Parts: sequence; C-alpha cells; structure tokens
Amino acid sequence: MNWDNEAEKIIENIPLPPIMGRFARMDAERRALQRGLDTVDATIAKAVKKGYERVFGKEATEMVRAMSNGEDVDLPYEFFEDDDAELFKIEICPAQFGACTAEKREMIKNILSPIRAKLKSLDTTNIILRKALTPLMSHHVFRVAIIGCPNCCMSPYFSDIGLICAFRPGLREEGCVQCELCVRGCAEGAIILENGQPVIDAERCIDCGECVVACPKDVIVTAQKGYKVVAGGTGSRHPQIAATVSEFTDSIGVMSILEKAVVMIRDYPQDKKEISFHAMIAREGVGGLT
Repeated sequence: MNWDNEAEKIIENIPLPPIMGRFARMDAERRALQRGLDTVDATIAKAVKKGYERVFGKEATEMVRAMSNGEDVDLPYEFFEDDDAELFKIEICPAQFGACTAEKREMIKNILSPIRAKLKSLDTTNIILRKALTPLMSHHVFRVAIIGCPNCCMSPYFSDIGLICAFRPGLREEGCVQCELCVRGCAEGAIILENGQPVIDAERCIDCGECVVACPKDVIVTAQKGYKVVAGGTGSRHPQIAATVSEFTDSIGVMSILEKAVVMIRDYPQDKKEISFHAMIAREGVGGLT
C-alpha cells in the first residue's frame, strides 16, 4: 500500500494510547482497500482520525493528545506503581494511558490500591514461594486484571482474577426527546423506545454505560457503579476462560472474593505436585469464592 506525505503526518498525530498506535495505520489501509485504492491519501487519513475520536470520545481524545504533547494530565500515580518485587501483577486496560472517561478512571483507581494492599497484607508472594515446586517463572505470578468497561481491550477472562467496571443504567421519568441515540448506541440491542420512554432489557444489558454517554438529555443515568468479577482464566497450555463469580458487586465484595482466592491458593492440597489457581477453579468451580 502506498502513502502520500500528508496522510502520513495525519496518522502520526492521531492521539492514541501507546499500545494502540499501530492500529491507526492499519485502519487507514483497511479503508483504502475497501475503496479499491492503492494509496492512502489525506482524505482517508482524516476519516481514520475522525473515527478514533468518535470511538474514544472527546474527553479521552483530548487527554491522550495532551499526553503526546508532553503535558501533565494528572493520571493517578497508582496506575504506574511497580509490582516487580511481588509474585502478583495487577494489569490495567488502556485507561492507564487516559483512553477512557474520568468516571472509568476513578472506578479503576478506587479499587486498584485496595487490591494491591490486600494482596500484600495476605502475604500473597510468600504463599506462592512456599507452594512453588519448580523454578519460578511468569506462570507463578498471580494476575489480576482491571478493565474499565465490558469492551475488555485486555481480556480479564485469561487472568486469575478479572474485574470489569460496571455502570448500571437507570431512567428518569421525563425529558426523552425520542432522538434514538441510546438505541443506536447500544451494541447489545438492549434498548427500545416505548410510549415516549426508553426501555432497557436487563437481560441483554451488560452495564457498559454507553447509553448514559449517548443520551443528550440525561434521561438515562448511571444508577449504580460496581464490578463484575471473574476468576480462573489462563492462556497456558490448557487455555481456560475465567468463570463469573459475581455479575455485579461493590468494592467490599471484590475484596472478599480476592481474599478467598488467595486463601484457596494457600490451603489447597498439593499432594507433592504443583497446582495452579486456574486448575483449582477448574476442579472446584468458583462457588468457594462467593
């Protein structure tokens, strides 16, 4: 695929988190290919820029742009703390680099430090040291993933414990202007308009909060904030999708689940053979974590 100089400059200046920068160039080539073109020009590059700005939203786009310009954007220092001295690892989605709303960053920040403190207070590293029967490697590390929304850019379903920020919607009785932005903005098809009001199908809704963002009249609001918790995932030689422990819980519930998980690791019988946390979950299920 050929590129003109102006297109190159536009793509280079699209504000994206570091781990996503390469996708902008590939997206430009996608657009060119789908139009039967052999050159990425400025028109295509501008469309790429507009597309990412729409996906990430104005707030996140401006924050990443400021970061790329070397400005201080006041991201929580907790996002960048180092756990290299521990045998646990807390991973965060691209929200770590500002690619989300302030509300989602606050949700992640509010649970991140308590999780780190809980894992330390439970002596997680020494528990793993005492249980390990082979030379220490990355698979011994107890991994917790914290994700800002159900899009799960970094999948929590392949972590020992995964948390997904959840924003449960609620409705105001008046103010709907029938714009249908909430209907079009819901990827799950969980919203219809009925008798002048949005109606949310609770079974389809995954608490992503996109309808709240889409509604221009604040008819749809965030009624509750919490976390979906999954456990027992791995991408190892026997891949396993994490199972849901709780569809929706608060920080106290998260801490309880986390403590039970570490206690399970500590107390689970080895019978002279090392066993991973995901293997424990595969054998016992997640009932013991609730």
